[in-house]
Amino acid sequence: MYTLSLVKLLAFCYSLGATGHLIELKASTDLPHGASQPVDHAFASFSWPVHFFADYAGNKSCPNHFSQDIINLLHEKTGAYPHIRVGGTSADRAILNTSQSSSIVLSAESDNGIPLEVSLGPVFFEGFENFPSTPWTFQVNLANNKSNALENALAEARAAISHIRGNLYAFEIGNEPDLYPGDVRPLDYTVADYVKEWRSFADAISTEVLHGNRYGLNDWTLFQALTFVFNLNGFSTAQAFKDGIDMDGHVKSVSWHQYASGNQAWVRLQESFMNHTAVTGNLSQYIEDMTLIHSYNPNITFLLGETNSDYVNLNMSQIEGVFGSSLWLIDYLLYGMSVNITRFNLIQGTTFGYAGWTPVEHNGLAPQVRAPLYGQLVAAEAIGRHPIVQVKALDLERDDLSAYAIYESGVLARYLVVNLDGWNSTTKYARPSQKFALDVSHRVKSAEIKRLVGPGASADTGITWGGFSWNYTDGRLGRTGKDDTEVLKVLKGAVRLEVDSSEAVIVELQQE
Repeated sequence: MYTLSLVKLLAFCYSLGATGHLIELKASTDLPHGASQPVDHAFASFSWPVHFFADYAGNKSCPNHFSQDIINLLHEKTGAYPHIRVGGTSADRAILNTSQSSSIVLSAESDNGIPLEVSLGPVFFEGFENFPSTPWTFQVNLANNKSNALENALAEARAAISHIRGNLYAFEIGNEPDLYPGDVRPLDYTVADYVKEWRSFADAISTEVLHGNRYGLNDWTLFQALTFVFNLNGFSTAQAFKDGIDMDGHVKSVSWHQYASGNQAWVRLQESFMNHTAVTGNLSQYIEDMTLIHSYNPNITFLLGETNSDYVNLNMSQIEGVFGSSLWLIDYLLYGMSVNITRFNLIQGTTFGYAGWTPVEHNGLAPQVRAPLYGQLVAAEAIGRHPIVQVKALDLERDDLSAYAIYESGVLARYLVVNLDGWNSTTKYARPSQKFALDVSHRVKSAEIKRLVGPGASADTGITWGGFSWNYTDGRLGRTGKDDTEVLKVLKGAVRLEVDSSEAVIVELQQE
């Protein structure tokens, strides 16, 4: 009896402490100093590994309508089609076999779930045509150390462009070359060696594939460079530019790969992901690189061309594909916008724990929408369809809370608030909440509130955004639920609301 009373007392004190303090969020009515540049409406995009491309895209005779519907849903919310990068380690192991009848053949042997050998047939490339409005980045194989490596890369580029046509955003050459030394290249392989190879491949693709193309594509400056993942072996943005990566003017964009963690023993959902300080640390490291690139060539953009929660992508069920990871993703995407990273290509995979959806039947389970997609939907609505959107991160000096002010044509249009405090229904205390007062202009008379809610940080079902859930239904993306948007009045120049632990809200300000 004493123990039960103590538990109740502790739960009451925790709840009182969490709800008792009012946090005031003050954002300038007009665009403040330090706000982001205009956000690319396709900011939250995708990266599909070559060995899973056929799952996500299908082919001409069997398109994946489920994936098509998800891409179209994001387009409806932002007015932009997500960019899709097709590449990865499996692309750097891919060989084109023009006589192969099947789309793709994978070796049984794998490394962390990635096949050691990949053979592509012509049917593989039909998948691009199932997304006629999608901008694509396609990676050719650079890791190949055989004598016909360049010929294979040129053949891949030709096959890709014949189906992508005018929707080609860029070619990539190789994947994570900072991991080449001691693997597919000698141990003493340097950045200068990589740059020399990269430039020779770019020259050849420009001259033999892009030159004179009938799709209106730039035949020279159409390459996404670097794709580094770690600062290993002396590989860095600064060294690549010093060694002449853009000496010939081929570089359109620079991509880094970023994962919040691996599978280290210390990785936890709350501390490693649902933690705003961790998010800012992971992304602010690229500010120096962006400044350096701009000093070389202000027309080159910087993006995270392959990114998600962890680079292991298997056996991380405690952090992958759960509701807390969707809240992490919102904070991750919004903070990335605020520091002017151009775009995130969120890597997906049929077997990857952090995937936003499973595109085909797997392990006896039907295709499905998974928790992380909800984070992307919230980020898409935060951007919206207005042509000029900018973001300002609001510093709450808290690990467990994050907030952003979002501007349309320089005027405060909405707030986004994420309560990253991890709560689960299995705990013995009531779900806490945090009270907020959001400062608004005198022109604002009311606010519409949409909430991303779930049963708890570790749940992977029962999630709704604005009252709706999405899932696979008869081969398509289906929606269930009922709109539960709240309307709050402005009181004394502020909108007052509570945000539960493990919840996110968008507060849309209604101008008079």
